[in-house]
Amino acid sequence: MNTSITKYIVFEYLSGRATALENQAVEEWLCTPENIEIFHEWLLEWELRSPQFTPNTQGAFHKLINKMDSSVSDDSQMVIPSKQSKTNTFSSILAIAASVLVIIGSVWLMKDYILFKTYKTNYAEVSSFLLEDGSHVSLNANSILKVPRWGFDNGVREVTLQGEAEFSVTHTFDNKRFIVKTSDQFQIEVLGTEFSVFARKRGTKVVLNRGKIRIDYASGSKIEQLLMKPGDLVTLNQQGKIALEKTPEPQAYSAWKTQRFVFNGTSVREIVALLNENFGVEYIILNEEIASRTISGTFKAQSADELLQVFSEVLSLKIIETEQGKVLTNK
Repeated sequence: MNTSITKYIVFEYLSGRATALENQAVEEWLCTPENIEIFHEWLLEWELRSPQFTPNTQGAFHKLINKMDSSVSDDSQMVIPSKQSKTNTFSSILAIAASVLVIIGSVWLMKDYILFKTYKTNYAEVSSFLLEDGSHVSLNANSILKVPRWGFDNGVREVTLQGEAEFSVTHTFDNKRFIVKTSDQFQIEVLGTEFSVFARKRGTKVVLNRGKIRIDYASGSKIEQLLMKPGDLVTLNQQGKIALEKTPEPQAYSAWKTQRFVFNGTSVREIVALLNENFGVEYIILNEEIASRTISGTFKAQSADELLQVFSEVLSLKIIETEQGKVLTNK
C-alpha cells in the first residue's frame, strides 16, 4: 500500500477515527523498524494533547469477561465447547496478554529516549549548541547532556550532565530556574551566570566565571546549600567531601573548548586520568614516584599522543609496550 503516513493519520489511528484503509496502512507502516521511533514520538505527543482520555480498565475487563462468557454460553443455542476449543481460547488470551506485556515493556524501556533528547560527544570531540531557551552549551569530549525532548514547559529548566561542559545560561522573562544535575546527591542551580562543570568518576568540579550559582548537595541525610561567587571553585571528591576555594583563572577550566590544556602543579596521575577521559586511551604508571611528578603550563593538543609527547619530554618519561599495555617509565 502506497499511502503516505502522516502525523494526522497516526493521530486518527490512535483516536479510533481512522478508516479501514488507514488502519491497514498504519499497521503495515509499523512493520518497518525505522518507523517505530517516529511512531513513539507521535504517540507521546498525542497523549500529551489528549489529557481528557482516561482508559476505563475496569469496564474493559468486564467487557472481556462478558464476551468470553457469551462465546461459550448462549441462551438461544447452547454450545458445549470441546477441550480443543477451550485450549484455543485460553491460548488466545495468553497471546493477547503477552502482546500487551511486550508493548508495555517496550514503552518503558524507551521512555528515557522518548522523554529526553541526548547530546553526546565521542572521545577527542568537542561540541557547542544552543538549547531552546537560548542558553549556550559547550560539551567536552566523552560527555553526555540530557535535555527534556518536549521543552522546558514546567517551572524549571533541568538538564542532566555526565562528563564536562560549560554553560552560558540566559535569563527568562518568567525567572525560570536552570538546574544542572550530575547525580541524585549533587546539583547546580543557576541564578543567571556562566560556569563550567566537571562530573566524572574521579569527582566533581564546578567553576563560576560570572554571575551566581547555588550548589545543592547531600551531606548525610540532609541537603546542604552553598552559594558560589565569581572565581569560586567547588570540588566534590569520591568520598563525598566538598571543598570551596578561590581560583585566579576560572577560564582555565574550560580551555578544552580550544584544545588547550592548562596544568598548574598537575600530577602525572591526573594527566593520565585526563587522557583516558578525553581520548579513551589508558596508560600504566610504573611507580608512585612517577605518578606524583607535577607539571605546570598551557599546552595545545588535538590528540592524546600530542599531549603525551609534550609532558613526557618535560618530565623525562618514555612509553614502552608490554603485554599489560602501554607503560610510562623513566627515560
